[in-house]
Amino acid sequence: MSKKVRLICNLNCSRRQMDMVKLESYLLANGYEIVEDENQADQIVYTTCGFINETTQVAFNEIERLKSLPAELIVTGCLPDTDSDLFKKVHSGKVVRNTELNKFDEYFNSDIKFKDIPDAHDMPWGKGEYFCVEVSRGCPENCSYCATKWAVGKMNSKPIQKCVEEIEEFKKSTFNKVVINGDNVGAYGLDIKETFGTLVSALPIEDGKYTAYIDSLHPRWLLLYYDAVLSAISKNRFGMLVSAIQAGNERILDLMRRKVDMKKLKEAFIEIKEKSPEIVLGTEVIVGFPTESESDFMESVDFILSTKIDWGNIFAFSAKRGTEAAAIEGQIDEAEKRRRINYLIERLKENNYFIFKEEKSQAVIFSNANVCINADKSSNPYWQTCFDTVCLDRKKQNQIRNDIREGRIKVSEVSF
Repeated sequence: MSKKVRLICNLNCSRRQMDMVKLESYLLANGYEIVEDENQADQIVYTTCGFINETTQVAFNEIERLKSLPAELIVTGCLPDTDSDLFKKVHSGKVVRNTELNKFDEYFNSDIKFKDIPDAHDMPWGKGEYFCVEVSRGCPENCSYCATKWAVGKMNSKPIQKCVEEIEEFKKSTFNKVVINGDNVGAYGLDIKETFGTLVSALPIEDGKYTAYIDSLHPRWLLLYYDAVLSAISKNRFGMLVSAIQAGNERILDLMRRKVDMKKLKEAFIEIKEKSPEIVLGTEVIVGFPTESESDFMESVDFILSTKIDWGNIFAFSAKRGTEAAAIEGQIDEAEKRRRINYLIERLKENNYFIFKEEKSQAVIFSNANVCINADKSSNPYWQTCFDTVCLDRKKQNQIRNDIREGRIKVSEVSF
């Protein structure tokens, strides 16, 4: 009788989700049974997130709960490295780090080894729709607030020819969206003497299909390889591009160790929308970074509104233990962070955005209401993605769409 395994991945990180999809294939190939009921499981594999303190606490609470079950617990994901000292106090059992996934072979009876299992492609948050091509793992950046860099390791890029082959596989499939994924996609190729620009130019993505989703491109790589990116965008190959500005003020960006010319970046964002009006342009913003003044914060607000970004995440600054940013003098009070986020929410509502607050991470997701409401009319399938991020209930989506179109409700009155 096969052993039963429960896989738990209660986070929104596409990279770690895809690791778990590959793990599922590995277990099935070796005769294990995947179960939904954790009380029936012989072993439980739990993938953790240490991105910010809120997700860290969720993970620690879940580990404590899972330890009370009779099943053997194996913990993977980022937490063992992002919060190593606290993690060792909470969990003394089996661990598989992101950089050593082949260690699963030590914990499961496996005739077929983990390294011999092909990369997974069917993304769990859009099964049958989103085809994932993981072009690289690891991150060479040194952002002062980030602990995830400790958990993902050095750059390990997939050869361009292999990426091309996977795109060709996507084109033969029934999927209609391909996600170009990685811990830091813009840094692709640094370890193999290639570049993200070369990769973008080589990928056989069809013109006029709004097929590809680039998740997520650091602004410095966007500007460095702008010609190649803009060429692909101009041919409507990209349906969605996320580039996390994190802040609109260059002094704050220097403190974040994310130096970038914000004037050039703003011009790039505006030109991208001019070249491909249908593209979904997304970003992320951190509010309340140490020493951020009111005027610094307003530069972030202005950047979002003036570039008419379609979609994004807003996070309150999270002082991760051990990071450089956590030790900077001039930490912003939590109440002030909330006030600024609430102000930004109100400005976004005034400017025709839907707002949704994600419970676990406390992130605020904003999505252009015009994109959401007209998703049923657009040839870009990522317009529907925008609506799904703020409201997964398609029946409710249709009701909201009809109510707004017929004037029964305003965008600012919609709640999820």
